[in-house]
Amino acid sequence: MRVVFTANLHRYTGGVDELEADGATVAELLVALDDRIPGLRHYLVDDRGALRPHVNVFVNGEPVEDRPTLGDPLDAAATVHIMQALSGG
Repeated sequence: MRVVFTANLHRYTGGVDELEADGATVAELLVALDDRIPGLRHYLVDDRGALRPHVNVFVNGEPVEDRPTLGDPLDAAATVHIMQALSGG
């Protein structure tokens, strides 16, 4: 599947904008991404595997529903967007 990172995550992805990766669930996808970009998963999820509050993940344009365990299913044709939530004014 196609995984797209927003520009503000480039410091964690080594400048990678997007890549192809596999996983049956969002949790599995993040493990696969961490194999390719070591340390990325730690920035995205906490010690329990839950998505951190400052991170948003969208699958085919829809936000993940299972933020605590990231069990949302994925298929090979999915497009996943990973972004850091920004705040300020």
